[in-house]
Amino acid sequence: MKILCFDIGCTDIKYGIVEDGNILIKKKIPTNVPAGLENFKENLKIIVDCLTATTDIKYVGVSCAGSIDIHQSKIVVSPDNALWLGDFDFKAFFKDNFGLECFADNDVNCFGLAEMIAGHGRNYDHFLMMTVGTGIGGAIIMQKQLWRGPNYNAGEFGRMIMQDGVAYEDVAATSALVRFAKEAGLDVKNGNEVFELYDAKNKIARQVVKNFYDYLAIGISNLVYAFNPQSIIIGGGITNRDTFIDELKEELQKILHHSFYETVVVQRSHFKNDGGMLGAYYLVMENIKEK
Repeated sequence: MKILCFDIGCTDIKYGIVEDGNILIKKKIPTNVPAGLENFKENLKIIVDCLTATTDIKYVGVSCAGSIDIHQSKIVVSPDNALWLGDFDFKAFFKDNFGLECFADNDVNCFGLAEMIAGHGRNYDHFLMMTVGTGIGGAIIMQKQLWRGPNYNAGEFGRMIMQDGVAYEDVAATSALVRFAKEAGLDVKNGNEVFELYDAKNKIARQVVKNFYDYLAIGISNLVYAFNPQSIIIGGGITNRDTFIDELKEELQKILHHSFYETVVVQRSHFKNDGGMLGAYYLVMENIKEK
């Protein structure tokens, strides 16, 4: 069965066709947050019209930033960078416009679901999924079940409060790394450029990156103390860096008590940038299996 899947963030709308856990078609367009809700809806309509013209589709899976009521496939807390999503109702949108049945969930919950069913998470009963990018997202898997919380807000790791009331993602997301680098006088546009200077042994970049890993490790340590997971699986563009996990673990080992450090496997996600879209697919399959 071919499923139309979306992975919607505040930077890009990724979309495609997934069948039997394999991505057959994968494309993306800019979300264009400043253009607002009507532009967003129009883009979704164009995508659906295009893909359903050549493929028999009955179901849509949506992975989206923000908190989502999975029973209604409706946003209950908008992502901070796209407040116009409001209480957007994915189920009604796809049903009313195309007659398609839709299932939606938070993007990192979807990522965690994909890892649990077909990725590194298959090896664990208890693990945390974490994404590091513009912000920091999380998902909690305990006893091989995704825990969303009674109000669908569980796993908002990025909102954890650090010293002086600062949110975790404001000091440990990739966007924070770039901001700190610019404030330190480096001419950079993205995280890759910061790490290029770091690898070239630029002294300022070395200190900025060390501080970034320190902040990231502090938050992860708190999560380990709170949840005692068997693994923390990390996704996001920054994990494409081959040495990312080793560099993070070097700082983590300094902060996390050795008895806890030895019981948790910190690793890169299996699905990398495809986790959200594949998670949307598995979300659909899990729901229609129950019917």
